[in-house]
Amino acid sequence: MKWIKALEVNLIGIVQFSTRKVGEENLHYYESDLESRISVIFAPGGLNPELWNQQLRYFSRNFHTISFRPTVSYRNFKGEKSGLKAILDQEHVTDAVLVSNMTGNSSIQSFADREDVISTVLTNPRQGFNRFPQRRIMKALYSLGKFKPKIAGKLLFSKKTNYRTVKQFMNTLRLPDYEDFKTFIERCEASKISENSLVIASADDRLSDMDYAKRISSEGSLSVLNQAGTFSYYEKPQDFNKALLDFIKTIKDSTDNKNQINMSLKDFQTQKNQNGETKGYKPKQKVRV
Repeated sequence: MKWIKALEVNLIGIVQFSTRKVGEENLHYYESDLESRISVIFAPGGLNPELWNQQLRYFSRNFHTISFRPTVSYRNFKGEKSGLKAILDQEHVTDAVLVSNMTGNSSIQSFADREDVISTVLTNPRQGFNRFPQRRIMKALYSLGKFKPKIAGKLLFSKKTNYRTVKQFMNTLRLPDYEDFKTFIERCEASKISENSLVIASADDRLSDMDYAKRISSEGSLSVLNQAGTFSYYEKPQDFNKALLDFIKTIKDSTDNKNQINMSLKDFQTQKNQNGETKGYKPKQKVRV
């Protein structure tokens, strides 16, 4: 039957999350089978990670790719940071590119100084929220957006975005716990990025500030997506993926050059001393922070 075939098509490529214990953290977890030096990690920023499905499918083809969410009892800002730390502490994660959204930007930035993090990628950074809607209002807005996706489209998406995309987004989005999500809103302000980091901003986002995005990316990189709103990674996945992939390629080239220098240093340091003994170069061990 046609509807069965349509369902099968929709299910193809849907990333499957499972419950896994990583370190001491129980996580709703996805990890691709592909091994690569660079790990691309998508942090959900208090929302359900299935919203990153297009990115997980795309980047899993060429990179070790991870996304996650803490279990129900620990989904606040602190819990998500603990989950991300447990992921980064794994021995096989050595060169991580951390990616998040407006509510998760500051969370991934807190790991930017780790030796195993080579870059952070912020999406639609915001300086902060002056207020947060009451629980009943937030629930009502979510229900209204489910019932009438056009309303959600007017607030969160570009005017050029088709109705089907908005409807699919609202069907995928799960209403987060009010108190948990509030902790992300209270800490969403992003700080200035470094040279090896990227801001992906949306020209039609009503919740972020383009001038602010330009200011905090003055020492790093900025990519602006046209006809995209708050959830550009869902709304314009091809444009978002291209911007992210192009940036990762530049980071990869840079780290490859550094690794080549380190290998040359290794060859130089491995030499015999006056007693005829070999001085071996020992690579740095992974640092836990």
